[in-house]
Amino acid sequence: MAEAFANANRYPDLRGETLGAALALRHGISVDQVAVAAGSIVLLDQVIRAYCDAGDEVVTLWRSYEAYPIIVGLAGARLVCVPLDGDHRLDPAAFCQAIGPSTRAVLICNPNNPTGTTLAPEALDALLVRMPADVLVILDEAYCDYDGDAETVTSSAGRRLARHKNLVILRTLSKAWGLAGLRVGYAMADPEVILAIHAVAPPFPLPGVALAAGLAALKRPEAVAARVALNGVERERLATGIRAAGFEVAQSGANFVWLPVGTNAEALNAHLARFGIASRCFAAEGVRITTGTATDTEAVLHALAQFRPND
Repeated sequence: MAEAFANANRYPDLRGETLGAALALRHGISVDQVAVAAGSIVLLDQVIRAYCDAGDEVVTLWRSYEAYPIIVGLAGARLVCVPLDGDHRLDPAAFCQAIGPSTRAVLICNPNNPTGTTLAPEALDALLVRMPADVLVILDEAYCDYDGDAETVTSSAGRRLARHKNLVILRTLSKAWGLAGLRVGYAMADPEVILAIHAVAPPFPLPGVALAAGLAALKRPEAVAARVALNGVERERLATGIRAAGFEVAQSGANFVWLPVGTNAEALNAHLARFGIASRCFAAEGVRITTGTATDTEAVLHALAQFRPND
């Protein structure tokens, strides 16, 4: 990164080709199946704008990532939200039933944000098979590194893309790869879909420093493995302690846990803030708490032990 910064007077790759080639090599796909941008959210915006017009529908699960309604709305399309099941997971039967003649795309967040819940690999594959060939399937896997072994996470993209030409997989180096401040995301899809993304994207999607950081991160998978391992330990400690304190917590495959506390969400969020803990509050629905160090886990559990609903 320091070397790239020293050469900041020069333009970076026109399309982020150097990083794209490294990502293609990692996932065992061709270079023309990869696009990079300043975070996977930018690529989602580009995909939706490339494929959706006014009057089109995009089906997604809900509650999910709060940026989805904004992005779909800006394209003039309509977001169709399918409620999560009683375990805060995607309901495949209900999801398929929501797809209609106006559906242009479906958007699946797995692991889901903010609940952290996941579809098992075999369940996800079964769902992809049921998707109509003329509907674009957008699989947002921003948190996938936390849910499964590294080899499976790496190889699953190429395997699924070989089977489904209508599939777009969004991933990021912001989470487990530690580059959130540099905004490095990427999309993997059929070459025709990548061309459509490029058609609505400006040149120079990433600055040289971010490209250098992405290349460097890909050479340090052991650092990612250490972060994922720590997350797994603390996520389990956090979830176990939360349940012991009398709260419901969804089964998470991400780097956070979801407390579906309903109308107590804002009160819980304020209570945690008084203990110096920042959480994500979804009014009248729940609170998302990110995992951290062992000390962080202890601080959260200490605060939760003193929370009294409806105080």
